[in-house]
Amino acid sequence: MQVDVIGRHMSLGDDQTAHAEAEAEKLGRFFDGVNGVQITFELEHTERLKAEIICTVSGGKTLVANEHGRTIHEALEIASDNMVRQLKKHKAKLHDRRLHGLPPPEPEEEGDDDVFDESELGEDE
Repeated sequence: MQVDVIGRHMSLGDDQTAHAEAEAEKLGRFFDGVNGVQITFELEHTERLKAEIICTVSGGKTLVANEHGRTIHEALEIASDNMVRQLKKHKAKLHDRRLHGLPPPEPEEEGDDDVFDESELGEDE
């Protein structure tokens, strides 16, 4: 999985970059189809920090989570929680049989397997 950490209008320290990369690696635990993660921190004009996480998942879909916070760690934790929720929902959609157009499995009737019907054989036998 490719992880990119970017700082806009600010410089990131080694500990902040390492923390962001660790959070990105945690996202892979919730869904195996995560191909790449881009985490962008932006210092806005109101002195608030914005964290944006962009996940590219298998199938070409892109999931985005944006959050604001007072610190880099706070904004990243909130955005990461939001992304985890999106990944779980995406995974559930992929595994839902109705979305793939498959009919639901038919329930088996109990007791019909043991009964032998002689009318099925025909008169020649």
